Amino acid sequence: MRFAGAFIIFVAFVVAASSAPAYGQDIPEVYLYANDFVGVLTYDEIATLDEICYELDQYNSDELAIVIVNNTYPLGIDIYAFRVFDENGIGKEDKDNGVLILISTEEALWRIEVGYGLEGVLNDAKVGAIGRENLEPYLAVGDYYPGIFYTVSALISELTTEPTEDGGGGLQIYPGIVIDWWQLGLAVAVFVAAAVATKGRALIWIGNVLTRGKFGGGSSGGGGARGRF
Repeated sequence: MRFAGAFIIFVAFVVAASSAPAYGQDIPEVYLYANDFVGVLTYDEIATLDEICYELDQYNSDELAIVIVNNTYPLGIDIYAFRVFDENGIGKEDKDNGVLILISTEEALWRIEVGYGLEGVLNDAKVGAIGRENLEPYLAVGDYYPGIFYTVSALISELTTEPTEDGGGGLQIYPGIVIDWWQLGLAVAVFVAAAVATKGRALIWIGNVLTRGKFGGGSSGGGGARGRF
């Protein structure tokens, strides 16, 4: 009975600790690509954002991270964003081509941090305008997913303005990203075959590859913008 009572107390403590707001938390370890530590996004919404960011990564190697936290105490959102960016190495090591979208729900603050290699494309003024026009209106009414989706799309539009070597010719499902239909059809066929052969286990494995991988070792240039919603 003593053991049972102690076990119940232990479980209650763990549940309470996991549901309590995080104050002064450590810098989180984040993965490719969307990271919701609060629970404002659904699984399908996270999967969609992962897929979009994965397409960008494959297109030109730019890495876009999305991180949602309760708060950024005691550092403040600017230092917190810089540390999340650098300690997780967002962007490729030799290019510093990462972008971080950080949202603090309790503080009603956002920041977009830009890697040094992309500051020529995403200057502070442009990033600020993207955040104010696409992120703030939705976050202000609690619609996190649409705000993040349109912000990601706007950033991708800026990051993929250079024409492809073959001049394009595919369907642009997101601004500037071109899909080769022959390669897409082959990839789908291989994916379906793998899913059937493994009785669905391949679906879980591929999901883990997309969402649990690490970023490429890039660093922040300190540029970007922040705002309140």
